[in-house]
Order: sequence, then structure tokens, then C-alpha cells
Amino acid sequence: MTAEANLLREIIDSSTNFLITTHIHPDGDAMGSALALYQFLRSLNKQVRVVTPDQIPPSLHFLPHVEECIPFDKHPDVLTEAIKGAEVLFCLDFNTLYRTGDSMAEVLMTFQGKKILIDHHLQPDPDFVLRFSDISFCSTSELLYTVLLDAYPDRSWLSASVAMCLYTGILTDSGSFRFKAVTPRTHRVIADLLEAGAPHTDIHEAIFDQNRPERFKLMAAMLSHLTYPLQSVVYSWITEEEFNRSGAEKDDSEGFVNIGLSVRGIMVSALFREEKDKIRISFRSKGEIDVNQYARKHFHGGGHRNAAGGTWYGTLEECIRQFENTVGELV
Repeated sequence: MTAEANLLREIIDSSTNFLITTHIHPDGDAMGSALALYQFLRSLNKQVRVVTPDQIPPSLHFLPHVEECIPFDKHPDVLTEAIKGAEVLFCLDFNTLYRTGDSMAEVLMTFQGKKILIDHHLQPDPDFVLRFSDISFCSTSELLYTVLLDAYPDRSWLSASVAMCLYTGILTDSGSFRFKAVTPRTHRVIADLLEAGAPHTDIHEAIFDQNRPERFKLMAAMLSHLTYPLQSVVYSWITEEEFNRSGAEKDDSEGFVNIGLSVRGIMVSALFREEKDKIRISFRSKGEIDVNQYARKHFHGGGHRNAAGGTWYGTLEECIRQFENTVGELV
């Protein structure tokens, strides 16, 4: 057992009340890791609450215990009360508290107990009593499994339900195991999860075979805007009007940016989605092209080398102009 794992076990075993949170717009890795940790702590007879910054997308409602998560944007008072009684705060799948949104971050900064980070993004904040931060892992769920196994090697906590959550996180954040960060270690973890009873076929169907007609209407709008400012770069956009007209839900545009990256010869893909007061941006790249640093420099964002996001506080036209004027830095 490593020194960090030993300290983690000491903190968990000596504490009773826990709080778990993750980043705004939680994805499969965020919720998979959060709900796996929730069940792990509950198996030790701990008191646990999961508070998410906002609503969990319907595509993840199949996950066990998802109904017990509390969205901060609907019940901000719950987090304020939970912080008063919690001894340990687990921060999963984000590197800084502001990834929970400004309002929730302000509440979280009042927490006086032990803060523990488990994350695989670059440049984590230093303000944690324990930091399990490793960008070599393809997902926080893979990292969480490794950390828990080091601290509690008997695996008695690895139920089929926990395995289901961890498998979901690894599957979604690895691009169905296609991203460069996937390693032999990843597949060994997956083997453990399958042996524990993770229903991989059901998980794949729940995530990938539940498209609504509205999603395809939105996709048609996005495809109609595909633009190639450079030979190896493609971008598209979705206006707020198009989004509303399609009848789509918030997560219906999930994965659209990867369509651009599937075009032959394309090394960088970007998607701009217009919202009421800002533009949400997704970036994807191949090889050594670093969209994380690019997003940080130009679009108030960040993430991974080949997958990052950002935000533009202005018009869609201004955002696209900024992208076209700067994307040459990448290729």
C-alpha cells in the first residue's frame, strides 16, 4: 500500500460523514466515479451525499443510485447544510473548484474539513489534503478503481453495481477505448469490472442506442454548417434558435464534435453551441496537437491534450472569428 493510499484509508475509516461532488454538466466519467465512490462508502456504513452542480443528463439515468444525487442549481440550500456536517469532501473529475460553476464553488470554498481530489486533468489546484491526480489515466473512474484497490485490496467492495458505474466512466471518457490514453492497464481494469458483473452490453445500449429523433434534427443542423478554414481543421455551430426548434435536450449534442474529427485528413475539430449569454465550445484533436493549451489561451477553457472545452462570452460570430484567426497556431 502506498503512503497516499494508507492516508486515504485512515481518513475514510476515521470519518463518518462524506460529501461527493463533480464538475458542471456531469458526464459519464463524472457520474460513474461519483456513484461508484458513493456505493463504496455506503458499503462501509458511512453517511454520504452526492451533490452535482446541475442536472444529470437523461442518458445517465440508468446508473444505480442516480436518483439520490442532488442538483445544486435546484437545491442550493442542501449543499450549504451538507457542508456543515461533512468531515470529508471528495472532488471527482475536475482540477479546480470553479469547474463546479462560480456559485457552487463559492459555497464549496467555505468547507472546513478534509478535501480529497481524484482526477486525471492537467494543473490541479494545490488546496487538497490528498491529491490523486494522474493524467496517464484515461478516466477518473479508472484512477478511482486503482486508488481504492490500493487502499482496500480485498475487493469486497467491488459489487456488480460499483463495477457498472466504473465501466460506464471508463467507456465514455475513453471514446469507447479508442483514445490514446487507453493502456493495457485500462483493459486489465475492465477485465476486473467484467468479472465483478458489470453488464457491458446493457451499458453500451443505455448510452449509445437511446437516440431521440430530436437529436438527429439537431445533428442535421450541425452538419449543414461544417466549415473547413484549413485543410486539416473543421468546425461547426448550433444556434440557440436551431437548438430550440429541434426540440433537443441539453445533452443531445453530446459527441457531435467527434463527427468532424472522423473526416479523412482532419486533425482538429471544433463545435460552437450558442446559449443565452455565452457560447459553449468543444475541441477535439489527434496526435500531439494540444487543444488543452489552446482552449486555455483563447477560450477560458481547458481539459486534455486531445479533448478540451471552453466558453466565449460574446456573440457566435465573434467566437468563430476568434477561432479562425487563431486556429493556425495548432496546425
